[in-house]
Amino acid sequence: MITGVSVDLKEMDETDIEQVRQWRNSREVSAHMLSQQIISQEQQVKWFETVRNNATQCYFVIMAKNGNKLGVVNFSKIEHVTGTAEPGLYIGEASERNSLYGMEAYYLLLKYGFEELNLQKVYGTALVSNPTAMKMNKSFGYAVDEIVKDGIMVDGVPGDLVKLHLLRKDFYASPMVKFFQRSQHK
Repeated sequence: MITGVSVDLKEMDETDIEQVRQWRNSREVSAHMLSQQIISQEQQVKWFETVRNNATQCYFVIMAKNGNKLGVVNFSKIEHVTGTAEPGLYIGEASERNSLYGMEAYYLLLKYGFEELNLQKVYGTALVSNPTAMKMNKSFGYAVDEIVKDGIMVDGVPGDLVKLHLLRKDFYASPMVKFFQRSQHK
């Protein structure tokens, strides 16, 4: 368990996977994913069996302090030799999407990655049409590597992608890290 001020990150287990599948299949979440296919229960179970003991991936359920499950954060493509990984986040509970829970969960994930996994750099790809993700990534110190015009089809329409990266030093210099560090000391 990774403990925060308003949320904790609990390692995902088999009791979480159906809720995670329902969130992931919701249109509000899948619309912002690079893969937007509907996931069956069977596919979800197979996926979980693949990632559960895989050293290149780790998945956490975001837990509010009252015990409610809110969403998911993860690292995939963890490369221990090069110190790189690809983080991910989504808030499944619609009523909490505009709260700070997602920001704190992402902060906790990145801090875990840089401090516990000894990552030097994280990277990712986001839909340009997802302004929430773009704003959040900027607040944590991400830099844009490139914009890929028409890099993905979303509902049959070409969409643009942005490729980003975040170095450890830029994470610790970011406004969001300073905000959450102050919050933890209150």
